[in-house]
Amino acid sequence: MFPPLQGIHLHNYRNFQNHQETFISNHTLFKGRNAVGKTNILEAISFLCPGTGFRKDAIQHFSNEEHKTGAVTINYKFMHENLSNSLKIEFIMNENRWSKQYFLNEKKIQQQGLLKIFQLFWFTEIDKVYFIKDIQYQRNTINRLVCYFKPSLFQLLNKFTKLRREKKRIIQSTRELSWLQSLDKQLIEIGEKIIDFKINFLNSFQIFIQNEKSELFDFEINPSFGLSQRDDFLINFKKNLSDENQWPLDHKLQSENDPLKSIFDITHKGKKLTQLSSAQSKLLILSFLLQCAKFLNESKITIFLIDEIFDNFDIVNIQKVIQYCAENKFQTFFSTTDNFALQGVIKNLEIKEII
Repeated sequence: MFPPLQGIHLHNYRNFQNHQETFISNHTLFKGRNAVGKTNILEAISFLCPGTGFRKDAIQHFSNEEHKTGAVTINYKFMHENLSNSLKIEFIMNENRWSKQYFLNEKKIQQQGLLKIFQLFWFTEIDKVYFIKDIQYQRNTINRLVCYFKPSLFQLLNKFTKLRREKKRIIQSTRELSWLQSLDKQLIEIGEKIIDFKINFLNSFQIFIQNEKSELFDFEINPSFGLSQRDDFLINFKKNLSDENQWPLDHKLQSENDPLKSIFDITHKGKKLTQLSSAQSKLLILSFLLQCAKFLNESKITIFLIDEIFDNFDIVNIQKVIQYCAENKFQTFFSTTDNFALQGVIKNLEIKEII
């Protein structure tokens, strides 16, 4: 039985001028020396999630060094709801500015349309560091997971961010109070919806993990002020918006009570990620992502990406991860520079040498 994502074709992407891969197993390991493009292939797969890929790199860095201004395309072949499909993501430069377009079966779509088909999860050593030390990265990760739960949240988050930028621009220029109040009214309406979506996700996920034994590492989720005391949080949010309209021109916007930043902490026996060992924190983050994937897995294609898997886990935990993914019908992609004998140890694993 073939996996959901059956192939990828890279044109003018990173170190690949023209590169194609076909997938015949549910689990694929890319093996090769450093700098041959293993992570680039994983990154290209991660674009099945709306956004800028798991590296969070700028579009202008995607093109091949020998064709810096040429169009970059990534083509995917996949099966969804028993139908064969094609998806093309095209990065093009127009008037010295890069843009991105999506075509599903040759019909142009918005990137949020991917949320109805795919859900992507990834883990690297850098992700572990960012997840622990960078609260903004942790917020963005959890916001993305909630978007899988409620795809309409994606547009709300984008709209909220645009309104905040617009408000900052007005405060620094015209300071037109009626305009600011009009923006505040929209921000309050959207902010309430964002908080309610997150609370709905949190409540549903908490019920799920209470009934689901963790395969790798036990964890708890502890809601923030915004998710545990909704009404008080929104009152403070409204007051912050009003206070901003009175501030000096050079003052930044307040952000103490911001729906975008209201998430939850992940702990192990009451200990935060920063209080755990490196090995424990890795297992905790991955266990959290695996549980989220199972919780969110309905009719979508679920894909897991782990870069340099042997830097993150030993063979026992690798087997546990792949077994968990197999049991829940996730498709997985890994990379490694290690020279090892893994074929036969893990079933339905294809090893691809990248040279």
